[in-house]
Amino acid sequence: MKSKSMQSNIIKFFFFSALLAMSFTLIYVSYSYHQQLKQNIKGVLQIMLSDVRHQHLDENLHFEEVEFFSEVAKKSSYGHLFDDLRMEVTTELPGEDSSRVGHYEKISEHEYLYLSCSHALMDKVVLLFTLRTLALFLLIFAVLVGVFVLYVRRQFRWLNCLIDFCNSYKKENTAVLRCNGTYESQTLHQAIFSLINVNESLCVQKQALFKEAAHELKSPIAVLKARLSLFEQDEDMDKQEFVLQSQEDIARIISKLKELLFLKSIEWDMQLGLEDVNMEDNCKMMQEAFGPILMKKSVNVEASWEKGFIIHTHKDAMQKVLQAVFENIFMHTKYHSTIYVTAKPNEIFIINEIGGKDDTLFSSYIGTKMIERLSEKLAYEYKTSSDEKYFYTRLIFHSMYDDRCLL
Repeated sequence: MKSKSMQSNIIKFFFFSALLAMSFTLIYVSYSYHQQLKQNIKGVLQIMLSDVRHQHLDENLHFEEVEFFSEVAKKSSYGHLFDDLRMEVTTELPGEDSSRVGHYEKISEHEYLYLSCSHALMDKVVLLFTLRTLALFLLIFAVLVGVFVLYVRRQFRWLNCLIDFCNSYKKENTAVLRCNGTYESQTLHQAIFSLINVNESLCVQKQALFKEAAHELKSPIAVLKARLSLFEQDEDMDKQEFVLQSQEDIARIISKLKELLFLKSIEWDMQLGLEDVNMEDNCKMMQEAFGPILMKKSVNVEASWEKGFIIHTHKDAMQKVLQAVFENIFMHTKYHSTIYVTAKPNEIFIINEIGGKDDTLFSSYIGTKMIERLSEKLAYEYKTSSDEKYFYTRLIFHSMYDDRCLL
């Protein structure tokens, strides 16, 4: 189903609204003009009746004199409205007659002098006035609609320009946007360019992901292929040893893939805005998340916060880094030991007792190299050291401006 144009809808709305408004205005003006003429005619008839009553009634006025008053009335400013002028003496109060306009004067207790004229001429004048007013209204209406259409098209020209740009950009990425307009158009212009930049950035990141994945997985896959080839050629190779070594190769490949996905998820989170992050709350949240592991290993956590602190950074990305750091620490801490966490503004220092000889420190899928690699992007320092018994982790955080400058 084809969508209707917003520009056409606005023009149609204005057209019908203006048409309706002018129709009601024309009806009101014509009715008011008709009532005004009617009242004016009644006023003239009242003056004539008053003159007849005071000047000629005592002289036993004959109805033939109506013609004289009719001629006098026609010479007045409203004379062109008088037609079929009638005067009569009646004993009954005349009612309203839609076909005539009249006025009466009481001349005795039971008699009335009634003077009236036909509606015909007045109706013709009102009709002529209505037609002239209608013509004027149509002219004004046409001018207004024409001006409004031009104005709307001019206002929507920038939108059409943006649409043309978006359509042309699909075919040719080098298209240049030149659309000047209102504040809204400039805002939309900036939003479109922002989305384009994000889209291009995502495309670059996708290409970089494939390149990096190809580079990182090239050696492990080559080793696995070589091992499979040797197993095929050497019939005397121990099957169990081959399976164990192949599993190690596959685990190494999986670890590389997880590291790459983790890195790209961090980079995606960094596309979002900066937020205030309460580090004490986040560390407690990590402790709760790894609670089952700590309980299983009977590991206690003693945290000493001199003062909580807040940093301005990419919240989701920083939470993932903290998860990787605490995962490595909690997973590879000696059973029945204690982890000591000491914190002061912008710095966290963690001491954990290293597990037995069979444990490999930081053997989870996110290792120290990946955490160090992200330190520059997220404005933190990651320092580690160890001795025969303990492993030491120091995290120093910095807030970030919106342009990624350190505070």
